[in-house]
Amino acid sequence: MALSRPTEAPGPSPRPAQGVPWPFDRIRDGQREFLEDARRALSEGTHLLAHAPTGIGKTAVALVASLEVALAQGRLVLFLTSRHSQHRIAIETLKRLEALGTRVAVVDLIAKQLMCLQPEAPLHGRAFHVFCDDKVRNRTCTFFRKDASAIATAVRQRPLHVQELIQAGTACGVCPHKVAMEAAEGAHVIVCDYNYVFSDILDPFLARLGRPLEDLILVVDEAHNLPDRIRSHLCGDLSLEDLARAAREARDFDPETAHCLSAVLRSMTRYLSPLRAERVAGKEEFVDVVEDALRGLPGPHRTYEDLAQMVAWAAEEAAHMGRAGALPDLADFLRTWRERDEAILRLLVPGSEGKFAFRLLDPSVLSGPIFAGVHGSILMSGTLHPPEMYADLLGLPVSRRRSRRYPSPFPRENRLLLVHPHVTTLYERRSETMHDLTAREIASIVSAVPGNVAAFFPSYELLAASLERLRGVVARPLIVERPEWDKARRDAVQQALRIARDDGGALLLGVQGGSLSEGVDYENNLLSAVVVVGLPLSPPSVEVEALKDYYAKRFGPERGYAYAYLFPAVNKVLQAAGRPIRSERDRAAIILLESRLVMPRYARHLPADFTPEVSAAPARDVGRFLAPTPGREP
Repeated sequence: MALSRPTEAPGPSPRPAQGVPWPFDRIRDGQREFLEDARRALSEGTHLLAHAPTGIGKTAVALVASLEVALAQGRLVLFLTSRHSQHRIAIETLKRLEALGTRVAVVDLIAKQLMCLQPEAPLHGRAFHVFCDDKVRNRTCTFFRKDASAIATAVRQRPLHVQELIQAGTACGVCPHKVAMEAAEGAHVIVCDYNYVFSDILDPFLARLGRPLEDLILVVDEAHNLPDRIRSHLCGDLSLEDLARAAREARDFDPETAHCLSAVLRSMTRYLSPLRAERVAGKEEFVDVVEDALRGLPGPHRTYEDLAQMVAWAAEEAAHMGRAGALPDLADFLRTWRERDEAILRLLVPGSEGKFAFRLLDPSVLSGPIFAGVHGSILMSGTLHPPEMYADLLGLPVSRRRSRRYPSPFPRENRLLLVHPHVTTLYERRSETMHDLTAREIASIVSAVPGNVAAFFPSYELLAASLERLRGVVARPLIVERPEWDKARRDAVQQALRIARDDGGALLLGVQGGSLSEGVDYENNLLSAVVVVGLPLSPPSVEVEALKDYYAKRFGPERGYAYAYLFPAVNKVLQAAGRPIRSERDRAAIILLESRLVMPRYARHLPADFTPEVSAAPARDVGRFLAPTPGREP
């Protein structure tokens, strides 16, 4: 495809021979090296794992490098991300390229249920897909029946945010997802969620695009999230309440299935009640519970497979009646429990709220064949640490992968990084005295900071322990994250912080690994300081121990322990610590309230550019660091 040259470029815009311009007026420090590495990797058909800090401009680098190769070789770029905010950054970058004369067809694609115009459509993924398939199959969706070709052609003309695409579909009465998929057939770049590639929808997705796997160039944004996202795709839980809800759902239109499910519920309750501790379950254990229940029913003998088929039919009938809820998930659970074996851990949780569950231990079961088949990829994150671990976990072919770490482009003197040598959330040292000390340090830091402060905890339980002590002590508004918050509530936090900053600042309390501590840009120095409380190591459990054992067998005892236990916690700390400094002008303090990070056992797992200074009086040091000085804005 011939690309038109821009008539103007803002400043010295570097331009490769392939005709894709640099979308900004200059290349930042470290960006040029990253860009050359990305070009080389994709030209050679390899995988680049990039630990690239905030501010290096990962999105621009990845899109320019991947488009150069894709346009030269006739390939398709899939820009994969787990957050809607990252969709927007990618599309804005592609709009900049368009303004500079790069004409490429772009489609922004999110989950199908989030694009649906049917007011009665269920939002839950599996229930929605059963609902949608029924509507399409029976031609009862007026939006899907309408021709989408004209809008799809228009969508390919310029990059649109998915919200703009949905608005266009709504205005024309056409299914926005159908429009997006038709437009995607002729696209050069598709911005979409991980699930479009790393799930069982990959094959139909590629068939719809008319592309083989080897045509794809993958850009995996925030790639530190990918292993857990893949694992979460292949996990399932069936609690007593889930089973009871499915039986109630089936009662009005499929009494036979409801009767069978009620019998299974009684059998499962009897089985779980005497057990006292969570343990690993055998595959046949749940099958036996089901078949014992079915044998006790009058009429023809039914097997586990018979019940699975009955539930699948009931789920379709529920969708046809607009009542799909628990049945589609139960149908998936019954099928997956029996069919999946490779790297699957099956669990049994006892008690009145007990359940059977399964977990995927090894994400490379899904991702390995995909990375082996695609042309090449860029996996990037500010906390892809260590990149070699992610290469191992995702099963990237050893002969086709390279790992790189890039330095932060921001002035080191703009960040104060401290660690307290006495505060810890180590379970054996938790006490009223330690909770008091933690809250006292946070309150002192808040008093010393002229602006907003965020404190991120390992859990809501530990957050609550400090919140109880901070109320009435901190003379600022408290913004407290809740686990039930929806996207609108989370998005409102930044506006609340902007308002509070003009009046002396607020204290935001959240959790590490939550929506406010990862993937959020607190731009324009919205946070003056971040306090990271503790090290969020997973509490002991059958699942954690199984994961450590599995990785130890695959990668050796030391890496097994680090991969399953230490690095996931360290990366949550790094994500939270990375919230306040988002540009070259930002200046902020990061305080780690966790003495374990001073110990060599843990400190050696931190990145080379993340070396905190020990301070037993962080409030004093933070106050000095953030104090206004001549020639510098406060």
